Amino acid sequence: MSDLLNEKTLSKARHVEPGTAGLLTVRAGEFLQIQTIEGKQVADFVAFVAGNTAEFVSTAHTRVANMNIVPQMGMSLYTNLRQPIFEVTEDTVGRHDMLVAACDRARYEALDAPGHANCRQALTEALGEYEVGYDRMPDPINWFMNVAIKQKGELDVRAPLAEAGDYVLLKALRDAVVAVSACPQDLNDTNGGKPTALRLAVYRDEPLPPGIVAPAGGAAAGLAAAAGDEAPEALEAGPETEEPVAIEAVEEDGMPEPNPVLVQEAVVAVADAPEAAVVVEAESPAEADVVVEAESDKKA
Repeated sequence: MSDLLNEKTLSKARHVEPGTAGLLTVRAGEFLQIQTIEGKQVADFVAFVAGNTAEFVSTAHTRVANMNIVPQMGMSLYTNLRQPIFEVTEDTVGRHDMLVAACDRARYEALDAPGHANCRQALTEALGEYEVGYDRMPDPINWFMNVAIKQKGELDVRAPLAEAGDYVLLKALRDAVVAVSACPQDLNDTNGGKPTALRLAVYRDEPLPPGIVAPAGGAAAGLAAAAGDEAPEALEAGPETEEPVAIEAVEEDGMPEPNPVLVQEAVVAVADAPEAAVVVEAESPAEADVVVEAESDKKA
């Protein structure tokens, strides 16, 4: 676990299977962790201002506010009213997507897979009590999705760089309602060909009540708990429940080692942008319109 989370208290957690979505409310000042349990799993993320679903996280406004098409550590996520709502405070991957729409019924029909589980439907069901309809669902931020941009602007979906236990940590700047789906796409490399589960967790500053012991057992125990295996228990207390509920243990070991740097063919790095996370490829350097490459494809 990171030093930052070592100073926080686990408030609540959700285990999200592929083809389903988890719903959480997050208060300003709390931290939301989105974690891939086995690795290479995309998390479709949408969020709304608490009490006002007409204001939501907007990928378009987040892109232009940061002048970047990839959310990265230190950046804020913005609503459709250009107001910051989350800040990316930790990121063990460094490669995510804000261009691709959530998979939906029409997408799978086009892929000759009618009736396939899809993120748009899962998010709609998770947000049912908030009456955010299927046709009103905002475009998601796709955490861990690996999308390369080629020389003429073509998008190339590749297997995520995220390994087991990788995560992003978001600090809530406003009270928010969040839904996150574990993308069920198994017909291409979106999830490395094998969708797996996600773990969502909310951390707060307040200490645990007297007599409650913080969970122990390290990262392995935390991942086992997220997968539904036996593990030490912690207290869940949050707006979703009035009574303490036993939930997953918290990971306490260090973060996973980053992936090796991926070598892209015929790519020229922009010297002034060593932190860039988007790769633009060309058949030859001379033919490239814009060429951007990260110093490392995955940031620890």
